[in-house]
Amino acid sequence: MKVTIINDAAWVGLEIAKSLESLGIEVKYLPRGRSIYGKTLGVFANALRSSGIKHVNYALQDAFALRMVGKRIHILHCHGTDLFGILDETFMKESKDLSRWEWMIKGNLRSAGKVIVSTADLLPLARRIRPDAEYVPNPIDTVRFSPRSLRNKKLRAIGFDLWYERVPKALVNKLMVAGVAVDIYSRRPFAYSEIHKILQQYDIYIDRMSVLSLSKTCLEAMSCGLVTIDYRHRDDLERRIDTVLDPSRRKSEGRENRDFILDSHDSKKIATRLIKLYEEVS
Repeated sequence: MKVTIINDAAWVGLEIAKSLESLGIEVKYLPRGRSIYGKTLGVFANALRSSGIKHVNYALQDAFALRMVGKRIHILHCHGTDLFGILDETFMKESKDLSRWEWMIKGNLRSAGKVIVSTADLLPLARRIRPDAEYVPNPIDTVRFSPRSLRNKKLRAIGFDLWYERVPKALVNKLMVAGVAVDIYSRRPFAYSEIHKILQQYDIYIDRMSVLSLSKTCLEAMSCGLVTIDYRHRDDLERRIDTVLDPSRRKSEGRENRDFILDSHDSKKIATRLIKLYEEVS
């Protein structure tokens, strides 16, 4: 079996490619460039270079390019804004409105052999167009993203400001008053290849609150044994802060987070499931 991973989102495609290769699958990984060329002519170049099973991340121009050059989209992998941007009115109003590309996205969804989504909250949206859509959890490299044995003398928390949401200042202030050292980044000053080493230096991960799912970085933090403050806690942050500050509860939850990732998000388990889907659509 040969598989081409076209485009990427939050490095999901890269993790899939690596895991497929570890299982003996021949993989061609074709991420989209960020330049004007990469977003336009580059997507057609990738489409022409693709072969075997075509697994496309994101439901916009990369998938459309495959259709235009007469190739089949075997797997169309939706990651968030491609569905929220045309089907979620609140998101369209407050974050990103992709309604002008609705014709393209819906056409890609209808043309694909199989549609999968990266988070469970996307599944109802995808099934408006593709009733057979499935949720496939984001893959996490549980070897690279693993807990470290030593803990910090002073608690440390990390979070990232996103283009559609910033880490609440009130939350940061309350953590700092409680004695937690908090680092918030507007841009990642480190490569993805180093992020596991960064996460392992912290105890608490602050995730996005507006999207009702855990980000991939949050899942990676959980795999490292960190506790999280995320969308599940947005209506009672005071209680959540008390929980993450409690040593025994923090330790217990860190173990539970690691076990959850091993059970539901281990990259090789996800790759094995994808191989079955590839066989179905080939």
